[in-house]
Amino acid sequence: MSLLASTAKIGEEKGETTLKKRGRTLRRVVTVVLAGAVLCGTGFGVKALFFAGEDRIALTGMTSYGALSTTMEGTGVTVPADSYSVTAASSEGKITGVYVTAGETVTAGQLLYTQDDSELDETLDEYQGQIDDLYNQIDNYNGQIENYEEQIGEWKETMDQLTVTAPFSGRIIELLADEGDLLQKGARLAALVDDSQMTLTEYFSYAYEDQIYVGMSAGISIPSLMNTFSGTVTGVKKVERLTAEGTRCFAVTIALDNPGALTQGMTGAAWLIADSGEKLYPAVEGSLEYKSSKTVTAQAAGELLTVHVDAYEKVTEEQVLFTIDGADYADQIEDAEKGIANAQRGIETARERIASYTQRMEETEERRSDYNVTSEIDGKVIMVNVREGETPRSGMTAVAVYNLDNMEITANIDELDIGNIQMGMEVRIVRSGTDRVSFSGTVSAISYEATNSNGVAYFPITITIPAKGELSAGVNVSYYIDVGDTEEGVLAPLEALKSYEGGTCLYVKAEKRPEDALVLDEGVVPDGFYAVPVEVGATNSRYARILSGVERDVEVFTRYQLSAPTGGDTTSQGGDEEFRFPSDGFDGGFPGGGSGMPGFSGGGMPGGMGGRP
Repeated sequence: MSLLASTAKIGEEKGETTLKKRGRTLRRVVTVVLAGAVLCGTGFGVKALFFAGEDRIALTGMTSYGALSTTMEGTGVTVPADSYSVTAASSEGKITGVYVTAGETVTAGQLLYTQDDSELDETLDEYQGQIDDLYNQIDNYNGQIENYEEQIGEWKETMDQLTVTAPFSGRIIELLADEGDLLQKGARLAALVDDSQMTLTEYFSYAYEDQIYVGMSAGISIPSLMNTFSGTVTGVKKVERLTAEGTRCFAVTIALDNPGALTQGMTGAAWLIADSGEKLYPAVEGSLEYKSSKTVTAQAAGELLTVHVDAYEKVTEEQVLFTIDGADYADQIEDAEKGIANAQRGIETARERIASYTQRMEETEERRSDYNVTSEIDGKVIMVNVREGETPRSGMTAVAVYNLDNMEITANIDELDIGNIQMGMEVRIVRSGTDRVSFSGTVSAISYEATNSNGVAYFPITITIPAKGELSAGVNVSYYIDVGDTEEGVLAPLEALKSYEGGTCLYVKAEKRPEDALVLDEGVVPDGFYAVPVEVGATNSRYARILSGVERDVEVFTRYQLSAPTGGDTTSQGGDEEFRFPSDGFDGGFPGGGSGMPGFSGGGMPGGMGGRP
């Protein structure tokens, strides 16, 4: 807790005297005491009533010259403003070297000690192994995704095959499946033929090789129908077929329109009409075939839901023939898409863990500097707790370095006083002990969050002391902070102030009457004293600054001391007149004397914290 002192600087040489006030209670009642001290003029009547026949002794004081101020004081323990202490990086690695001793001065960057850091390599290998495993997991997830995507692609292609259409225009000559059948891929559904044209392949002797060509006219005789049809050569293939007689032949394909009666398998005999008009006959006859024929099959497995055509129905190219159920494929695609999402989340998680392990590796690598410890500041080595070859204890401070150029103390300032503290204020510091060495400090930090103790609020402040190595850490010091009115002038004791109808005066001792002395009622002013009007400025709990009317080193009357009858106690008694501040001071009218306690109205004295204007 800070202590409060009221100071009046009055010394001949130093011009100051310190009056200490101790305790919050004293500070809060000082205004009452002050009023009782200065309003002593009305006690004369009381004295006459209760102390008739007693002798009165006039007590006096001296005017002086100095300044009114308030001093806050307290004690604190010094700590370095800048310090560096390092905890051993590991409780497993041995100390491999110690390069400083306690008391040694070091500079920033200087090596203090080293410790075995092989455990870091083991940790790094561990992290790297985890990272490698995670990359393998990512590869597996990517493989799963590729498989799922491939399957989805196949299933989507299959789903496109669930609707079966006619590959060409023709006639359904046979239905091979019924609705409700469970089909496998490749199952036969229908026989489709294009019977608008028929083809006939016959073999001609190579003797006609140069005479037969695509586009030449042909005649076809169908014995079963006893009819002849016209056709055109649509293909020539130079194959080699030998007849029983040994004739080498090549294949010629002839197309003819089907009037409706031609069917596959009918035997036909064709002849070709050469450019010369000669008829060319085949060595081997053939039979009629449809222009196009195909067995329509299911390209996807599933239940046959709908058959859209009937047997012998004519259809056109791309006409829907059958519909197969594809619900299973949709479910499989949905499951595969979920599998892809899970794999992607697994990849994301693995990458996050890789990033985490990578950061840990970086942090671990950065910790190598903790095993090769250098000082971060210039200063003095205060302690060294490590030895080469030993393993340090867990959490122990290995080395501590203090910069003793600047020290700090913390002071707790009362809530009533914190408003007088400002950053940069000068603080007088006195080291405890017989030498009482003084230093000059400054307020370097102010906390505006109060700390409460026993119902009293305090605000911590930091005071920085540029000690230049003359103060050690842990030293008890006293601090003194001067606040308030520092203007110098003539000072008079408060209890010497007297009031009269025109204002304020002092009863000064003089060999002859001063020119400005007041004329008061007889018996008011003690013998040898004269009432001199004065102008009063700022005050504190003990003194008032006199702006005009009196000089320094003048004896002034303060109060009477009453001598009681024989065997009695001596009692102090104030003067015979009442004292008032001319404007906003005391309200007057209170009896004086040691036991009378006047109050205030308006702008009275603040509680012991310097004067008022």
